[in-house]
Amino acid sequence: MRRLSNRRGMVLIFALWVVGILTILAVSVAAGIRQKIFLVQRLDERSRMNNLLHSAVKKAAGYIHQEMEVSDFEFTPDVKMHLLNNTGELTNIMLKNDRAAIGYIPVSQDDKSMHWGVVDEESKINLNKTDNITLTNLLTNVLKMKDEDASKLALSLLDWRQEGTSEITGFYGDDYYSNLDHPYPKKSADYECLDEILLVKGMTKEIYDKLVNYVTIYGDGAVNINTAPEEVLEAMGITEELADKILMVRRGKDGIDGTADDRIFSKTYEITAVIANVVPINLLEARQIDILNMRGLLTTDSFYYSITAAGKLSSRSTAQSVHAIYSARDDKIVYWNER
Repeated sequence: MRRLSNRRGMVLIFALWVVGILTILAVSVAAGIRQKIFLVQRLDERSRMNNLLHSAVKKAAGYIHQEMEVSDFEFTPDVKMHLLNNTGELTNIMLKNDRAAIGYIPVSQDDKSMHWGVVDEESKINLNKTDNITLTNLLTNVLKMKDEDASKLALSLLDWRQEGTSEITGFYGDDYYSNLDHPYPKKSADYECLDEILLVKGMTKEIYDKLVNYVTIYGDGAVNINTAPEEVLEAMGITEELADKILMVRRGKDGIDGTADDRIFSKTYEITAVIANVVPINLLEARQIDILNMRGLLTTDSFYYSITAAGKLSSRSTAQSVHAIYSARDDKIVYWNER
């Protein structure tokens, strides 16, 4: 009887060990399956977000090209309103149950609410084309820097793209970059993306975040007077009084860019006449416009547009965005940066 009891005890212990091992295996398998399910879900969400943002940017690009074709690639009041402030076409882009929108916050209007549309890249100062005076003026206006500090940073930005050894008198950019803890050479070529300016002597993330809305690397260097913010106009040598007149004329009675009552300067040689038909303009102010026209620094058309698409999945509470630059002339995306 004692032997039989011992055998039963051993069998029971063995059975408990087997059950314990099987339980551990079952828990491990369940945990592995759960991780795989979670991984598959995240991969699916990533794919959905990628498709959503691509669809939104492609829709915006297609819409820009469509509007430009209708206007024969001229910047008309309809083009300006439909692209820069469109609450119908670009606010509710759906891909199944996921939603995206194209929008931006204006940089130089009292109204800081979201505008649904795209940003004209040729309303900005082109870093690959501009000069020291214009860039210094812009830094002073936008960043409220002292003239000396603005001039130094402007020289740094220009020196970065200048080929070969710096020829700017009294500026030693090459020595600065070569003596950093982690040295690198200056570009000695045109900027290829705006993020490059973070490598420039004197540039900080705080300065970059404020400046990036007023500078570009796209276009031929001429600024579209139909969309340029006041800070850009003044940086080019236009007085504050004349800049106010330009903005008042082009924005119409409601004082807002991108609405139905906007006026458009169709040709650069008509700018002075269009302003004079609405508000008095003196000879000095007319001369300022003439000088910019003679230098080829003003235009009334644009072909590069900045598209910022924000997307949200129905299964997630957080949103993601992408910033792209579209060339209407070439009908292609020339820059893409997911955030």
